[in-house]
Amino acid sequence: MPLFRRAKKAGAGVPDWCAWFSPADWHRFEELLNDVFLDGNRSGPPMRFGEHRHLSLAAEGEPGAPLDLAEIAELVRGLPHTNWRSATVSFLNQKQRLAERRRELERAGFAEVRNLLMPRLVTVDTVTERHALAVALTEELAAVVVIQVGGTLSAPVPPEQFDAWQVDGSEVWAAAMANLDAAPVSLRYNDDENPLVNVEADGGWTSTHLLRAADLIDRPAPLGILAMVPFHGHLMLWAVAGPDLHTCVIAYGPLVRQMWEDAPEGFRLSSRLLWIGEDGIESIGVEPAPPGSGRPGVITGSARFLEMLASFRPPDDHPG
Repeated sequence: MPLFRRAKKAGAGVPDWCAWFSPADWHRFEELLNDVFLDGNRSGPPMRFGEHRHLSLAAEGEPGAPLDLAEIAELVRGLPHTNWRSATVSFLNQKQRLAERRRELERAGFAEVRNLLMPRLVTVDTVTERHALAVALTEELAAVVVIQVGGTLSAPVPPEQFDAWQVDGSEVWAAAMANLDAAPVSLRYNDDENPLVNVEADGGWTSTHLLRAADLIDRPAPLGILAMVPFHGHLMLWAVAGPDLHTCVIAYGPLVRQMWEDAPEGFRLSSRLLWIGEDGIESIGVEPAPPGSGRPGVITGSARFLEMLASFRPPDDHPG
């Protein structure tokens, strides 16, 4: 499988995007990538991947298919070393097949792809000119309309395809949301009286179900919903019900930050709590007090959220 963009030379340390590898495992992983991408041809110098994890794979005369090496690192993470190569080759073969399917779908008409449209939750900095339909949700998060290609792979709706459809953007969004609403999910609860709801869905779309949180919380939430989406494939919801809001914010704020830090960089979404209210979604900041300082932590958010938070606390107390 030809590789048309070589990564720049980097140091011998283990990159942050696969920090779980030991130095020996990282060395073995680089050897694996050289073996697979160079087809065993050792006549030239080995490739050095280091911090440069994004490659472009293509057959002769075809546009490159983007490849994030973190996906392969995550794939082989729990496998015996003897299975690394076969798993990687299978993954890359599937990715090439999906890339061909993706090119077909990017030329398809609206009627052909209507049932494949989905919204996808992404970070704002990953939205590009190739996303014809995108909306910012918070400072960190956005939703884009994509076409499901297969598995977890999706393709953005590019401007030229959207223009060719001659369909109003609201109709496209409506079709995507209808497909999301129809997607099966499972809900798991902890043992609290007002439980934390863990949402799980197929195909890596779990975090995107944030967009239909009000339908999934399955209990009254007159004061909104707290949500956590630290990385792709994870969503937790909690109905804001009253005085225990402060306790939950203090408890869940550091938790979502830790989950975000522990996730591979390319899978991260938001390191902050989210509050879903009548006016949309906003980020809630939680800065814990230094251990032993005797000072309270600091909670930041909109005036509306902080006013609600303060209403649950004694008059002589303060949020945070």
